[in-house]
Amino acid sequence: MRCLKFVTVALAAMLATPVGAADITPGLWEIDMESRSPAAPGFTPPPFRITQCITPADAKDPSRVLGQVANPGATNCTYGERNYSGSTLTFTMKCAGTFEIESSGRIAFSATTMEGTIDAKANLGGQSLDTRNKLTARRVGGC
Repeated sequence: MRCLKFVTVALAAMLATPVGAADITPGLWEIDMESRSPAAPGFTPPPFRITQCITPADAKDPSRVLGQVANPGATNCTYGERNYSGSTLTFTMKCAGTFEIESSGRIAFSATTMEGTIDAKANLGGQSLDTRNKLTARRVGGC
């Protein structure tokens, strides 16, 4: 279960940024990620919360920040697909490193909120771990 928490942290780091440059308001954002694993249905950890200052430069190029991962288990993240449709971003992403994370997601956003899901598969010592992650975020003020 410790590995599942680590994967959740990695996913939160990847998504702790705005997803629509024209519609996201820079400032301090509070981001919650709730993870579940079909392989461990009784495992229901509390949501993981982070806060991050989104700069005007970050808001203008959200894909630049989305690909950054703040832990050593996931590196060299690249998009397979990245599509904006109105106020929704859909994407696929692969990360190298210890966990070799593959993810796909759909995030809807407004100027001050984000909500969506991210499905991820991580390689944990030769075993695959699938997670479904619910992301919610809101702007809470200035940085």
